[in-house]
Amino acid sequence: MLNRNKHGFTLIELLVVIAIIAILAAILFPVFAQAREKARQTSCLSNSKQQGLAVMMYAQDYDEILPQTGWQGPCTNPAPSDLAAGDQYFSGVFAYPIASGPYIKNWQIWQCPSDSNKGGWNKQGSFCYEEQLRLINMPGYYAGMRNDVNAMRNSFPLSYAGNYLLNKIYTGRGTPLDMYNFAGIARPANVFFSTDVGSATASNGNTFAGWYIIPGYGQSTGSTVDRWDLGRRHNQGRNWIFCDGHAKWFKDPEDNTLTSAQLNLAYRARGIYSDPTWETDIP
Repeated sequence: MLNRNKHGFTLIELLVVIAIIAILAAILFPVFAQAREKARQTSCLSNSKQQGLAVMMYAQDYDEILPQTGWQGPCTNPAPSDLAAGDQYFSGVFAYPIASGPYIKNWQIWQCPSDSNKGGWNKQGSFCYEEQLRLINMPGYYAGMRNDVNAMRNSFPLSYAGNYLLNKIYTGRGTPLDMYNFAGIARPANVFFSTDVGSATASNGNTFAGWYIIPGYGQSTGSTVDRWDLGRRHNQGRNWIFCDGHAKWFKDPEDNTLTSAQLNLAYRARGIYSDPTWETDIP
């Protein structure tokens, strides 16, 4: 029999192969992660489009008045002589995610796949929030859940928040129960209705975002770890729904230390309006 020389890999050759694999992994893993986030962004945008359609159908059924996006609308004393606002009250007017319920197929469209917290409906201790879940018989509801950590989030995970300036009380033009209608918004394709929001986490682990927002709301000046900034979860941007029903992704300003006032002006320069009274004399 012929002798055959058996050759194995040398240590240097093995190290070279390992180094090449490590380099390829370092190059490809961020690409894979970016592609995965892009898919989630697209899924979130699809959710946003369905939400926009639900809002438009609601408005058509209610004399073109938009559903409530301001905290004071639902959380106000229902007595006609007392419009005091507080979480201990429920006015009888549902917040926009709940009010849109009859126009959607399932509640899952309110969950962004990139949002791990989904604390938009998780205000601990709020009777206003819990009562709305009770009245619509939300799956997972139970009496007193408002006092339990993350109980309302587990019943109704919510990743989006509405533009509270669409409630007239916040622009000094009405009561907590007055929302703008289509005729009162001169540029509905520019005024945003809702957008992605992030959740702050309390010391007890309760996550909260709120279903009402304007750019920069929910953070301290210069903060980079609070509700607004945590909403930039889609490739440094977020999805927006506008008052004409369309939805679109926009990249956030690169400077994430801007104040709320500065952010609102920065978005306005991009064609995203918060205040429906901008550039219009409509009351």
